[in-house]
Amino acid sequence: MSIIFPQKVTRPHSQIFNGILLLISILIVIGVNLLNAKYNAVINRTLIFLLLVLTLKCIDNKLFRNILAAILLVPVAADMTLQLYALNNFNSEFSYGFALSVLNTTPSEAGSMLGLYWRECFIFVVLAALFIYIANTGRWPISYRLRWVPAIILCLTVAGFFTQAYLHQLRKSNVESMTQRVVQATPYSTAKVFMQAMEDNAVIADIGNNIPDYRISLSDTGIENYVLIIGESERTANMGIYGYKRDTTPELEKQKQKQQLLLFRNAIAAAPVTIMAVPLAMTADTVTARDPLKYGDNIINIANKAGYDTYWYSRQGKGGAHNNVIAGIAMNANQHEWVEKGYDEALLPLLSEALKKPGKKLIVLHLYGSHEPACERFPADQSVLSGGSKADDCYDNSVRYTDTLMGNVFRALENTRSSVMYFSDHGLVRDPNRAVVYSHGGVNPPKEALSIPMFIWYGDLVDSKFKVTGDYNTPWSADDVNVLAERWLGIHRQGEPVNTVKSWLAGYDKKVSVLDTTGKNYDWRNIR
Repeated sequence: MSIIFPQKVTRPHSQIFNGILLLISILIVIGVNLLNAKYNAVINRTLIFLLLVLTLKCIDNKLFRNILAAILLVPVAADMTLQLYALNNFNSEFSYGFALSVLNTTPSEAGSMLGLYWRECFIFVVLAALFIYIANTGRWPISYRLRWVPAIILCLTVAGFFTQAYLHQLRKSNVESMTQRVVQATPYSTAKVFMQAMEDNAVIADIGNNIPDYRISLSDTGIENYVLIIGESERTANMGIYGYKRDTTPELEKQKQKQQLLLFRNAIAAAPVTIMAVPLAMTADTVTARDPLKYGDNIINIANKAGYDTYWYSRQGKGGAHNNVIAGIAMNANQHEWVEKGYDEALLPLLSEALKKPGKKLIVLHLYGSHEPACERFPADQSVLSGGSKADDCYDNSVRYTDTLMGNVFRALENTRSSVMYFSDHGLVRDPNRAVVYSHGGVNPPKEALSIPMFIWYGDLVDSKFKVTGDYNTPWSADDVNVLAERWLGIHRQGEPVNTVKSWLAGYDKKVSVLDTTGKNYDWRNIR
């Protein structure tokens, strides 16, 4: 396609107006990136943005110019919107954990979240329109021969970034790809964490192909049906059984009075977002020694090896199927199903059908729990708590709805040799000053975003010698759910001590660490 630059007459006042718009756009790019980036990154990103706009201004063909503007400038608007989203809602930069969550968000969940974060959607539309508009206005009053200069400088600048990245790789053998380092220096900087997340998802596809050659033995636990329930976004601070003023957990409190419950008083999530917390809980991967290759060593695979019939029923999205850690683990269960419609109670018929089958079995139920927006996590007839703010009423009713669900599970299992293990993946931060009052933790999350409910329940027909009930007060990391679950299932690895749930918990003494969404490690004792 040939590009020509005919002379055009531009009025002085129009030139001034267009210049002001360009200046405003540059200041927006500088301002947003200054919030999280160092000055050199801000300079690089602003320079690339300016060169992109000037290059587009030099293209006379309107169709070609607008196609390129959409391709090059709309992602810049998206980048800045994502940065503002993370800062405004989580007081952090847009990081790896957020990218994983975005990549693994289902269409229905995305629709709900867009409704919550409509301000960010509006900002994106405004920025995209502004950037495309300024690319289409204000012809350059320079010689035709110089019209290619912005494009040439842009290419040379990007080439310089690649050269710098290559030299950095040679000096330090950085695990990041050169492309990621270059992208970080451009106004598409958030693409870096998406690229890293996609690379990691490629590893996840190998979960089913990297099952350890388990050497195990089994001991009698007096249990036939094991139901492992993964909660979602449930805070201990809003649960009556943990001292909350509202009656949000009547079913749990009833079971505690009957001495059917082992309640963990100080359980701690491994991370503040699902996509990080659940794999750490369910696999041999750990907070202090991250290794995605350990995802293949998980609760489902070792239960399969022990001869249990395994099931995974989920109300969460399937995500990227084979490209998602949680879905990758679930796919190894003998039977698995994702229920996208209805509420968490939609899992109960699947549980009932699984229980009809003979033999020892492990049934995993992955709830939607209290995930934002909490108002959508329970049916209208379950809205029993009122009188507070809308945010508090919705969240508390979602907690009570989960408790009601637990009651239904207990009743289905009470006259059987069954046990339930429950933990929430993470908690939430409550901040009435935010647009979304209950939200996920991010960088340097507070304790309320990591303090989670955890319990083990036993059916009436389980022999008392196998039950462990009461309160467990030792600080305990959900990073060890997989280790505890093996004792609960009566599975023992060759070469390791043969422990019961009771003996293992009695000897538990661990320095608890957690991760934030950037992957930074924190000592629990030092968390605010």
